[in-house]
Amino acid sequence: MSDHSDYSITKDEIKKEFQVERMILFSDAVFAIVITLMAIEIKIPETSEKLRGALLEQELVHLLPVVLAYIVSFFFIGMIWFQHLKVFSVVKDYDKGLVVRNLLLLFFIGLFPFCASIITRSKGTPVAFFIYFGIILCCIITQYFLQHYILIKKPALRASTDLKEHLFELYKKKLLVIGFSIAFILCIVTFLFVKAKDFQSLAPLWVLPVVVIYRFMIRKGNKRMEGYK
Repeated sequence: MSDHSDYSITKDEIKKEFQVERMILFSDAVFAIVITLMAIEIKIPETSEKLRGALLEQELVHLLPVVLAYIVSFFFIGMIWFQHLKVFSVVKDYDKGLVVRNLLLLFFIGLFPFCASIITRSKGTPVAFFIYFGIILCCIITQYFLQHYILIKKPALRASTDLKEHLFELYKKKLLVIGFSIAFILCIVTFLFVKAKDFQSLAPLWVLPVVVIYRFMIRKGNKRMEGYK
């Protein structure tokens, strides 16, 4: 009777691991497809003329905003994927809440090709910036709630392991959520209430103090962690 019970438990655990693995593979596929779709946007328009000399250089210059948007988006998506990889390394089971939170993150990740195309074709209009910034903020927020769900809210879904590094990553993500939310609100306020066009164009610079404060808080957190060792 005991052997049969142990066999059932082992079979259930293997099934759960397989289902979690399917979730991870599906997530990896979404990340890979999104990056591929953004790379497809980097192309020179078709023309009947042969691209030589000055004409080729002109077309390459026109591609610079597209390449820049791809680099920024690739870097951000790469960070999100790496953090996704790390937090799922402790997951041993799943439930509906985990699946929903993971799908919500993938939903916003999937909007990056659309946002990148808007930001490169709109020639710097405020609406395009807000859409792009808003999607980045949504990705950060949804990943924070995904990590919080795994590490804090549902400990039964994760393996019993040292969570010090994961909890510090959660702390950093919380700082980003707060900082970028404040920067996003300040950007909107600047565009809505500041009439001077020159000052409106400087609204994205609200991100800079957020980055500086974030780096300061992370250093402070690192020193605190080293003090506990």
